[in-house]
Amino acid sequence: MSIVRVSPANTQLALEKLNNKVHAVGKDGDRFFIEYSSATEGHQIIILQINQDGLPVKAWHSCPARKSNYSNGCWHLGLINHLFGIPVPCEVEVVSSPDQTWCREDVSEQYLGRPGNYNVLDLKPLGGPPPATGTGEKFLGRYGLPEPLIKKVAPFRERQMARLTDEQKSRVPQNVEYIPQGNEVTYAVAALLYDTWAPPLLMGPAGAGKSTLAEALAEILYLPMRKISGGIDVNAEYLLGSKTLSPVSEANDALCAKVAAAAAKAGSVLTPEEFSVVREKLAASTMQVVHEPGVLLQAVTGGEMILVDEVNILIPEVTSLLHSLLDWQRCITVPGVGEVKAHPDFRLVAAMNVGYMGTRPLNQAFRDRFRGIQVSGINEDILKRILSRYADSATCEILAGIYKSLYEAVYSPVGATLTESCISVRALIRAAEEISLKIGEPGKVIISCLTEFIEDEAERTRVRDLVSMRL
Repeated sequence: MSIVRVSPANTQLALEKLNNKVHAVGKDGDRFFIEYSSATEGHQIIILQINQDGLPVKAWHSCPARKSNYSNGCWHLGLINHLFGIPVPCEVEVVSSPDQTWCREDVSEQYLGRPGNYNVLDLKPLGGPPPATGTGEKFLGRYGLPEPLIKKVAPFRERQMARLTDEQKSRVPQNVEYIPQGNEVTYAVAALLYDTWAPPLLMGPAGAGKSTLAEALAEILYLPMRKISGGIDVNAEYLLGSKTLSPVSEANDALCAKVAAAAAKAGSVLTPEEFSVVREKLAASTMQVVHEPGVLLQAVTGGEMILVDEVNILIPEVTSLLHSLLDWQRCITVPGVGEVKAHPDFRLVAAMNVGYMGTRPLNQAFRDRFRGIQVSGINEDILKRILSRYADSATCEILAGIYKSLYEAVYSPVGATLTESCISVRALIRAAEEISLKIGEPGKVIISCLTEFIEDEAERTRVRDLVSMRL
């Protein structure tokens, strides 16, 4: 992060380049996207987050001026004066490389007086499908990963693309729209790429995006993903598999010979075609005992990523199993099979909500296997950006305000008035979708989505009253 001073000289240069170097202006909520061209870097994007009062301005930007830590500013930031009327000199917070390569609206006519010429910036109107993402550094740039880490990610991804089967590739998450709130993505990717990798343990409240973050990690590393969730049904047999009967792949030669001899003795010599049919039928009817691998064993041997959700609800039998898998040897003992060594590209990510009913503290030895990462509750601005995929800006503003009130009631430092079961980002998304479908009056839809899953009547009433006040 840098605080960059924008000078009148920057704005003068921006004015000179405005007509032939700036190609399009897009908008997504309070973010503006400017596509421009550079003689050395081709088409690039700068993202500016501008509030209603103008300042302060935050920019997602990277250009050659970064090498001098923007000591003289840059003309790209000087565009804020000509396009948005922000007075200079002023200071802009430059936080990272662009983290988003699509926007909702084309506002080029409004700000440039001409149609937008889009080359690297995708337009994704409200309700449209997510754009295809690349597989190289531009795709990784949305997360602001440092260059040394990207240099470790790139060969790992390339290795997966070369070795995975088509079926495995179909399970690699694509176009995951996780919005980082801090350095949690960087920390998690780094942990997964240590020389002796450590599994990230994602900790945070419900709805913070832990599962989505895990999917983003699988997309970044190009790994197929499997998921398990803690509970009494998740035991060693479910994870490792069990013995079962399966037809043999090929019939026993001696048995086939006996059948052919018996037929000949009965006066009916088998033709080659009849002998082939007999061989096939004997194979189909002859069973053998085989080990059918469970979900964890498939991920371990196939070099895939597995998400262990609600890891603090797992029964001791399972935590003991994972404990042995996560030591430096990366081996797991499978009954009836023996010791199985994990594929070098196997990775595990765990997630948990702290303090929920039914959870238990992780023992220290098991917890030390993980790289702990806090995933904060979604802030209001990010929530508005998420909801903007489903509803108009006015609805997003209302829903984000309701979420803020609920969050404060649940996590108040002076005493919570609601429990965590009352706060759900998924319920807000459902409300946004239902409002956009016009299936009912917006206020009633919001109250229904946010209250009807709450079991306690008194708590349901408190949430309904809080929502009604915001409406």
